[in-house]
Amino acid sequence: MMHAGLIVTLSQASIGLADDGTAVQPLPRLADVDRTRYAADGNPDGGSEPFFPFQESASPLDLDAARSEPLDPLFPDPLGPLVRPLRNIADWTGKEIGLEWDVFYTLLYQHASRSLDDQPRDAGTGRLDLGFNWVLFDDETLGRGGVGFLLRSGVELGQPDSYTVGAAVGAAPVNLNAIQWTYPASPDLLYWHQSWCDERVTASVGKIHPNQFIQLSRIANDESRQFLAGPFDGLNTLGTSLGTYTGGAALQVVPTDGLYVNTVWADPNGGPDRGLGTIGDGGWWAAMQIGLVPVLEGLDGTEVEGNWNLVFAGTNQSLSTALLGATDSGTSNGAGFGNTLLGGLEVAPSADSTRQWGWGAMIEQGIASDLEVLLQYGSSTNGMSAIDRQFNAVLQWARPFGRRDEAIGIGYSWSRPTDLYAVPRREIQLVEAYYRIQLTDSMQISPDLQVLLNPATGPDRPVYVFGVRLRTTF
Repeated sequence: MMHAGLIVTLSQASIGLADDGTAVQPLPRLADVDRTRYAADGNPDGGSEPFFPFQESASPLDLDAARSEPLDPLFPDPLGPLVRPLRNIADWTGKEIGLEWDVFYTLLYQHASRSLDDQPRDAGTGRLDLGFNWVLFDDETLGRGGVGFLLRSGVELGQPDSYTVGAAVGAAPVNLNAIQWTYPASPDLLYWHQSWCDERVTASVGKIHPNQFIQLSRIANDESRQFLAGPFDGLNTLGTSLGTYTGGAALQVVPTDGLYVNTVWADPNGGPDRGLGTIGDGGWWAAMQIGLVPVLEGLDGTEVEGNWNLVFAGTNQSLSTALLGATDSGTSNGAGFGNTLLGGLEVAPSADSTRQWGWGAMIEQGIASDLEVLLQYGSSTNGMSAIDRQFNAVLQWARPFGRRDEAIGIGYSWSRPTDLYAVPRREIQLVEAYYRIQLTDSMQISPDLQVLLNPATGPDRPVYVFGVRLRTTF
């Protein structure tokens, strides 16, 4: 009843008037529908005009046009002559035919202060992402519909594909490199999305990413720009299906301003390099997330919004089945969090279905115009994930030195591995910090430091992992 009382209190606050007679929204209150949809990630596209009906006349395409909002980079862009036409074509297709797309390549180098059993301490990762959303129609009766797609290709540089820095330094099952992608090319997303009721109801069907709808954070959801460690990119206790790309469906509903409900069903036997052929084999992973989007007064007097939610998840495919998928087809089944990190589990690979459950809570809240915090906790039954308890805390400071798209992030994570490991693993404590700055108009660089305060295996003393990440947007 406490949550119901909070909703009533926030939604029934009276509206005052400013000295000039304009309405002043009181604080605290619940967010409007647009900000609620944004918090729930209920905007499958960027708001472009649809492909149908055709526009009567197209605007001219200027391949050499400058950015309408400059990024304030440190240096001139040597790739400008190549990138500028591509960026202007992307802007034009979004405005004229509803096709939004982007291409970027991420390079990462990591060096560990020590490793287990003389394993390599240096590794590089390269990953290409090509994504698009095509808004096909926007009709008062039919709603707004379109197609989402993501093609991803990755390579491990200097080490075999089986290498992970997390396993090398004793962090497993915690993943220290969420960028790592060992598929030459995989169509990770291909789904239809459609919205109705003034976009208060959105359905997505096809090959989806469950984490896109469940436990998604604004300040810790993109390993190419924010944190590298897996605990900050989704709640690991909810199982490998949360972090992979697989067949499924999602329904997102905003029943009233400031309140949303996200539900997801996904195929736990799918994976990035698989199609939809395993749907119907009897496996399922499902989750429901209920969230509030409060608007509060920040420390600097500005309006700041939050995303407070609870999630419940379950599956009939336990860790033993996930291990079977890893045995049968490499790392496909759980590539989002990495089945390569499941080694050493005591359970035998099995096709037998056993039901497992988990829950989680997240409070993400702005505290000033440029400061946001994230608190996250999750718990699950013993066979749902290699991590059965986890707590994460994050602070992000945007524009610390006044530059656009600049940020400092600091995160702390505590994880408890399942007791199904043949050799028990210690609780894991991790601190990560990064600084992101726009190097040129098309390149961002991010120095990163991870301090593994308590490794899961090996000597019980800190390990330092230094990293530098370069993201180039074409």
